[in-house]
Amino acid sequence: MGQVMDHCAMCSGETVANESSEVQAKMRRVCWVPLESNPEVLNGFAWKVGLPKTWGFVDMYGLDPELLAMVPPGCCAVTLLSQCSPAIAKFKEGQRKRIEVEGQKISPDLVYLKQYVGNACGTIACIHSLANSAELVGLPSSSHLGRYLASIAGKSPESAGEMLAEAADLHQASEACAVGGQTSAPAATARVDHHFIAFVERGGGIYELDGGKAFAVN
Repeated sequence: MGQVMDHCAMCSGETVANESSEVQAKMRRVCWVPLESNPEVLNGFAWKVGLPKTWGFVDMYGLDPELLAMVPPGCCAVTLLSQCSPAIAKFKEGQRKRIEVEGQKISPDLVYLKQYVGNACGTIACIHSLANSAELVGLPSSSHLGRYLASIAGKSPESAGEMLAEAADLHQASEACAVGGQTSAPAATARVDHHFIAFVERGGGIYELDGGKAFAVN
């Protein structure tokens, strides 16, 4: 699926600033232990919440043809880890303003949720990857993630993000995998300076899904 650490004020500041005081309070109250940038950790979470073991995350070592050739065929999503920076924050703000003016086409089948859980961007990138490939990978509707997706069907990205904060099964799976990485897991409330996003295909379009942005980006 592609390679899939987490919350920092710079990456999620846009989300916090644009939400109600009630949601802001929830974001500061609900924090999960960050997932490590490690396919083993991501697969542990993905398989716990319903991904069939015939699918999984692998490392991508670069975009050169010889490096992309190392990725197994059939890739249906990619996650990207980047360091938070003022330049990225400035770009995000400019991108948001441009799209608000020009508009964009979004597939009605796209699954996108806002990040209202501190330090959960790795988990959310994983969820975005699985949710938008659910039919392709055969995600069981009875699985933890299958039930969550059913509960958010037809709801706004904001509602879906708030509901993730209450999804105990997904929280438990994420926490269990976060402490099993190659490095010591930071505290749930730790401030780290990297952020995860996902790229998925839906309805013939490629989307950037970042729970810290105002919306999905085509």
